[in-house]
Amino acid sequence: MAISKEYREQLTKLHSKVDSFGKRSKLPNEFKNLLDDNKFDSILDFGAGKGNVTNTLIVDYPDTKIYSYDPVTYNVPLPTEVDVVYSSDVLEHIEPELLDDTLSELFDRARKYQYHLIACHPAKKKLSNGKNAHLIIEEPEWWKQKLEKFDNWSIVYEDTQEWIATPKKGPPLPIKKYIVILKKENNQS
Repeated sequence: MAISKEYREQLTKLHSKVDSFGKRSKLPNEFKNLLDDNKFDSILDFGAGKGNVTNTLIVDYPDTKIYSYDPVTYNVPLPTEVDVVYSSDVLEHIEPELLDDTLSELFDRARKYQYHLIACHPAKKKLSNGKNAHLIIEEPEWWKQKLEKFDNWSIVYEDTQEWIATPKKGPPLPIKKYIVILKKENNQS
């Protein structure tokens, strides 16, 4: 996956200073239902952060090959193809000029499904250069149009969730998440 040297350095600093960055371990219900209702041989945890979701997947789905990728914590070659690509709070962190190429790579690697949870709001975290940690802040409809551009894929589930978060420090934050599951057409699973 393409990432600029400067941005990799920014993410490395953020990962080292902010313990909560990339720390999620619980599988979202929609994703867990997808995994429980189908048989998959392989899953890519794209943007694995600290690897907690990867560890959950390994424990909960021991017969499935789990791959992890993160430009800072798991900077390893990606598998050529996997049954499912999973990303949660990742795509909004992609450098805008590299988003189309990144999406193309993910769509090319996925054989059956993709699950993406995308933050559509500013992050409370900042990069060391002062920029918001969410480099792409767009509405769900914008993301939907981006994802629908890919041939042979269809959206089989989508949801937008909104709420107000009350952080320990600072004012309340409006949160908006776009959740989407895509299925490759002509797929029997």
